[in-house]
Amino acid sequence: MINEKMIGLKNSLRIILDFIEDKADVVYIDYPLHHNVGDLLIFVGTIEFFKKYKVKVRKNLNAHNLDILKLNKLITSKTTILCHGGGNFGDIYGLHHNLREKIIESFPNNRIIILPQTAFFAEQVNLEKSRQIFLKHNNVVLLARDDPTYELFKSFSPHTYLIPDMAHQLYETLPIDKKAGIGTFYFFRKDIELNPLQEELRNKIKTANIYDWEDLLTKKDHKLLIIMYKFMRANKRLKLDFIDDAVFNIWHKHSKKLAYKYAKLFSSYDEVITSRLHAHILSCLVGTSSTVIDNNYGKNKAYYDRWTNDMDFTHFLDE
Repeated sequence: MINEKMIGLKNSLRIILDFIEDKADVVYIDYPLHHNVGDLLIFVGTIEFFKKYKVKVRKNLNAHNLDILKLNKLITSKTTILCHGGGNFGDIYGLHHNLREKIIESFPNNRIIILPQTAFFAEQVNLEKSRQIFLKHNNVVLLARDDPTYELFKSFSPHTYLIPDMAHQLYETLPIDKKAGIGTFYFFRKDIELNPLQEELRNKIKTANIYDWEDLLTKKDHKLLIIMYKFMRANKRLKLDFIDDAVFNIWHKHSKKLAYKYAKLFSSYDEVITSRLHAHILSCLVGTSSTVIDNNYGKNKAYYDRWTNDMDFTHFLDE
């Protein structure tokens, strides 16, 4: 059954087109070359967005093969630079945020769009430093995917907008398996964003079957990632465009395969209880009942409160 709220969230992403100066002259920066499947869902959704709206991306680069000097030779005065969205705006994930700041400083005259992000800074000094870098650029568009981030972004740029996550572009494109109906799927994060509440819940659950993204990956998945890194290391010396393009194409195909695999898995359960934002979003995309637990700085609740709290199959657990 089609959910009109989910259709609306997907369609609301179209506003991004208004900020692209030339749809035939776009560069996409910081696509995720790792196995955080939440980021991969954003990635696959972003590429689906480009495909649907005929946005021609002249170059796709990740954090490991971005060469500012090489990029400078590629872009024109009309090139719009789009930076991958997600939940890594701030000082927790330095690699990706430092890359964004480098792009802001290196291309002061180009339109730069930060695709939908959640922002969080653990240290005020890092926030102020980053704010000053962004304020020096007068043509950066910041897209926030929750209200706290929107309020923060307004102090980074006058061009700030509130829109949902790019993974919503995948609505009605993912395979669904509703035949099984196999109970509750517990999906808890294990990284630095872990919320103590989920550990309390874990101790109450009478099952050992609690998963995170990494638990669902295969040896073949890990081997492919190692091969991609080997290609990129070799290309730091060779500097061949076709190798960068091959890495992107192979990784996008792999990411799409994982997105489809997990869509089938999540749709086969009656309910998903999760502290992963994109496990919640994926549940919404495939129409599976979802109960959300917050992460350790309010990201999940902020997203739920803004976009998904008024659907009859979504719930929030805060105690």
